[in-house]
Amino acid sequence: MSIGKELLISDVSRSGWANQQLLDGCAALSAEELERDLRISHNSILATLRHIYDGERVWLLCLRTTADLGIWRLPQEPPPELTLDALRQKWPEIWNGFGHWLGDLPENSLTVELMLHLPGGVEQRFPRWKILRHVLEHSTLHRGQVVGMIRMLGHQPPANSPMDYYLAGGGDTNV
Repeated sequence: MSIGKELLISDVSRSGWANQQLLDGCAALSAEELERDLRISHNSILATLRHIYDGERVWLLCLRTTADLGIWRLPQEPPPELTLDALRQKWPEIWNGFGHWLGDLPENSLTVELMLHLPGGVEQRFPRWKILRHVLEHSTLHRGQVVGMIRMLGHQPPANSPMDYYLAGGGDTNV
């Protein structure tokens, strides 16, 4: 396996771990704290977590698409309004989905380009690896915002950096 694919697998695993850390940390917050409008990101912690989840859900659907299906469009239906408990139950399916998809994907399929129709009428081809990098960076950005919101509420956020992941033993096994 190339170092590129190995890094992507490690990054997917770390992202799922970091999401789980946040979900576990948020379990200690009250319903009012989870839904308080803090005027950053998607307003509240819960709304931002939902946004991360939905982004990962939608882009996993995209990545599983084959290039011969034509233009892939972002789903138009509203995202699910999940509770924190529902996110804790449903989100691991998404992380496992990324892991299985990537683990089973032939190496040369990472460079296959998918035609995307994005908001604003933009249509462009992107290789799968770039779409996956976007998903991972998008989640990282919003996790950082959730960490900031937890601090704004006067709580200690859970550790969820790459080094925290490595110190917790993440990434020690070869895939």
